Amino acid sequence: MSTPGVQVGLKDLYYAIQTQDDTGVAYATPVKIAGAITAKVSPKTDTETLYADDGPAETASALGQIDVEINPKDISLDDQAALLGHTVTGGVIYKKSTDIAPYVAIGFKSIKSNGKYRYVWLYKGRFETPEQEYQTKEDKPNFQTPTLKGTFIKRDYDSAWQKIADEDHPDYVASIGTNWFTAVDTADTTPPTITTVVPANNATSVSVSSVITWTFSEAILSSVVIPANFIVQKADGSAQVAGSLSINAAKTIVTFTPSSNLTAATQYMTIVTTGVKDLAGNSLASNNVNKFTTA
Repeated sequence: MSTPGVQVGLKDLYYAIQTQDDTGVAYATPVKIAGAITAKVSPKTDTETLYADDGPAETASALGQIDVEINPKDISLDDQAALLGHTVTGGVIYKKSTDIAPYVAIGFKSIKSNGKYRYVWLYKGRFETPEQEYQTKEDKPNFQTPTLKGTFIKRDYDSAWQKIADEDHPDYVASIGTNWFTAVDTADTTPPTITTVVPANNATSVSVSSVITWTFSEAILSSVVIPANFIVQKADGSAQVAGSLSINAAKTIVTFTPSSNLTAATQYMTIVTTGVKDLAGNSLASNNVNKFTTA
């Protein structure tokens, strides 16, 4: 595992218009804003204290608004119109007092001091019209960049307000970063399945020095790869096989290596339980049971 790092950079700033937040949640395809410079996220918590018997007896806290500031190199007219509810016609942006900024999601990634990235999406917020400042050209360059200020809140559908992924987390797989900006939220409700087991079910003349492998349809949590979920035992239940478990970098193949050779001419049973879950928390639909016989 990599040493945890701290944020030292900002890259790939995206927004996505929210199109639904009631019985479900949906967003338009994310759009990249050129040249991310800074992003500041400031959640606020509202806390109340109940007093009884002349002293504080209980406290309760709730998430309030989340203040967000983003500072890109520039914001195109089309992006301004999308973020603030204006219109662009013939290369000209038209702004009306009746324009209403839509709810949007904001995503970006930040490199950390250990060389790994942190990926972020803020789910629901509105931006306000930015200040405009123009300055005459001087003898030395004086960069003028826009700052967008917005207020973000939790979603109505599920109360979620943010998601974060770290490359140095043990359950991180490359596909998370690859797909981070293709969509804001892709709800995964499909349970994982086992596509291949080696030795195959009812295999015979299996070498006593064999290892057992299970290949999954998608990445699973590393934390569920434990002896209670991956069992190898004699088919008659008389003895469980001692050994070690490992998982590949893609989190899709689990290997069981027996501590010593299996017994010859013996039937064994492998069991993978419903304690196994994918990265979204979906459990294996049912226990997977296979048998094989050694040579």
